[in-house]
Amino acid sequence: MTPPPVAATDAKTMAEAKSVSESVGVDSLREEATKSLQYTEVEHALTFWAAIRKHYPAVLWSLFINLATVLKGMDGGIVGSLIGLDPFKRQYGYLYKDDTYVVAAHWLSAFNYANKLGAVAGAFAAGFAYDRLGPRPLMALCSLCSIAFIFVQFFSATPAQLFAGELLNGCIIAFYPICASSFVGEVCPLALRGFAASMTNLAFVIGQFIASGVLKGTNGIDSKYAYKIPIATQWALPAVMLALIVFCPDPPFWLCKKRRYADAERSIVRLAAAGVDPSLKLAHIRETLRLEEAFKLDNKTQLLDCFRGPNLRRLTISVMAYCMQAFTGNLLFIDYAVLFFELAGLDSSNAFSMNLGLTAIGFTGTCLSWWLLQYVGRRTAYLWGCAALAVVCFVIGAVDLAPRATTGPAWAQCTLILVCNLVYDVTIGPYCFVLLAEVSSARLRGMTVALATVMCNVVSIVFSVAIPYAINEDQGNWRGKLGFLFAGLSGLCYLYCFFCMPETKDRTFEELDIMFERRVSSRKFKAYEINGAIAANEELH
Repeated sequence: MTPPPVAATDAKTMAEAKSVSESVGVDSLREEATKSLQYTEVEHALTFWAAIRKHYPAVLWSLFINLATVLKGMDGGIVGSLIGLDPFKRQYGYLYKDDTYVVAAHWLSAFNYANKLGAVAGAFAAGFAYDRLGPRPLMALCSLCSIAFIFVQFFSATPAQLFAGELLNGCIIAFYPICASSFVGEVCPLALRGFAASMTNLAFVIGQFIASGVLKGTNGIDSKYAYKIPIATQWALPAVMLALIVFCPDPPFWLCKKRRYADAERSIVRLAAAGVDPSLKLAHIRETLRLEEAFKLDNKTQLLDCFRGPNLRRLTISVMAYCMQAFTGNLLFIDYAVLFFELAGLDSSNAFSMNLGLTAIGFTGTCLSWWLLQYVGRRTAYLWGCAALAVVCFVIGAVDLAPRATTGPAWAQCTLILVCNLVYDVTIGPYCFVLLAEVSSARLRGMTVALATVMCNVVSIVFSVAIPYAINEDQGNWRGKLGFLFAGLSGLCYLYCFFCMPETKDRTFEELDIMFERRVSSRKFKAYEINGAIAANEELH
């Protein structure tokens, strides 16, 4: 028999090899889809305490990453409260009448929005930096820069110099909560996701608590060190982060997006207790990313993708979830708390004592939210939080209309501010960061969280500029009547949540991808049923 031509033989061999390769590829995809479905079933069956036992390393590393977010809480808490110190007023203010010094309203605003103005640029860059560099190099770089910019604040002698230091440091520390929210969402199992994501809010509160304690301690110092010591305390955290960040594992989602699957598997092993099978989670991550790429039709991550199709809806929800922190008045009862207490009628010592109590209540509220997260959904928490804040803010405004013959109205308003902070830190405060970690797609998580942070800081800047002019005694002198404004805004936020806020509790990232792609109504997310077998294999067919 005459042998076939060489070219024909090669073509036949190549065709057979291609057929075998395609068969292996399809079999591999089907195996991963099956493992992904197994992982989903295991996730839904895993209880909170069982998840803690199996995945405690992920929780510990999430706590570590959020140490950097404590610095952002400290920075805002320190500068927002320094304005109540007499040595600070003498250094950066002007003689208003008699022996009373007042910081000019435009600088009062500037000191509070410098951090947020810098955060707009920082947060916008953070989305790109997180996707390209990953959390470890990004955190190390930010820690170095933060140490340098705190020097600018410490040695400032004029309002402009302090503003510049705040602006530059605000740009850098904006990276921290974005990295933390993205990291937590990617490393923690479903049962721990809400608990771990709420740590970002706890980190803010701890930073504010530390700032309040330090300021209370330096309140009695009648020299420049009354405000320089609180600024200097900010050096500790970036130094700790810089020393230890090298040991932190990279999140497996980020590694898989970089096609570093072996590294991702090693990271999964490091983030779990001994005996946990890493192949199930790895398969689930690859299947989730494959599903998102199939919806997009290519695998390039671009900023404009956040504004297309279902991702635009996810971005809008993330933006509103974050901006509602400002709309419901958190700047009034956190950043401007000391100023509000003083204008309400308390002396400087009592104002700082109340501020310390305020942050302690915020800490307690965030810890209470951990228990609520197991039983109360994200949508429900936002609805009740907005409604309660609307009522309390309205009462604050109403109390301000009462005659000032006694100190009763002043103490009543200050007490209601504490109630506002408790409600906020039980509901909207921690639940915001849970939603940011859950609503965004895995492929665009860094950019979505960054854009939401940018918009929140823009809104916060508006309020940071407006509030001093509204309540300062040499300007609008509204005092507690500002509560009426935030009561109305909180009511509008309630309406938005009722119609547009989805329930993401107890849903895996893959399930959320499918529901957003199918354009399920926000009010139907909780009850919507997904055929797991079909969902897991949609991309294959």
